[in-house]
Amino acid sequence: MPPPGVRSAALSSVPLSYQISAAPQAHLFQVSLSISEPDPEGQILALPAWVPGSYTIRDLARHVTQIRAERNGQDIALHKTGKDRWRLAAGHGPVVVHYAVYAFDRSVRTAYLDDQGGFFNGPAVYLRVLGQEDQAHTVLLEGPEDWQVATALPRQSGTT
Repeated sequence: MPPPGVRSAALSSVPLSYQISAAPQAHLFQVSLSISEPDPEGQILALPAWVPGSYTIRDLARHVTQIRAERNGQDIALHKTGKDRWRLAAGHGPVVVHYAVYAFDRSVRTAYLDDQGGFFNGPAVYLRVLGQEDQAHTVLLEGPEDWQVATALPRQSGTT
């Protein structure tokens, strides 16, 4: 794990950052999505309805639980507006959205997590920030020290 200073610098230097930690006993990936400049009219977040390579319409959002948002350390309204969409309350300033993803499906379409290891397919875990898809994103993965990470994402310098 990177030291706290590295983590803070890495996450604050990009418009969108995902911090994902594993809670194996509960089969949950805990996610914090930091949005540096959300739409002041009310940012819309969404999960896709399909996964690359598996072109069946899916309900990935059914695995999202415990979702809440905060601005300046204060909870703000977050409303589910559709099967796979949420809208943040209007306002200015950075927002952090916290949510959990239930991960107990061994198929490659979603996510799985237990005390032996885990995996996830991005569409099942990364809430999309509509209108900001072309912005830089950072992902910080946190898990048990003896676990190894395998990803196609490039490693950011100064992290482990």
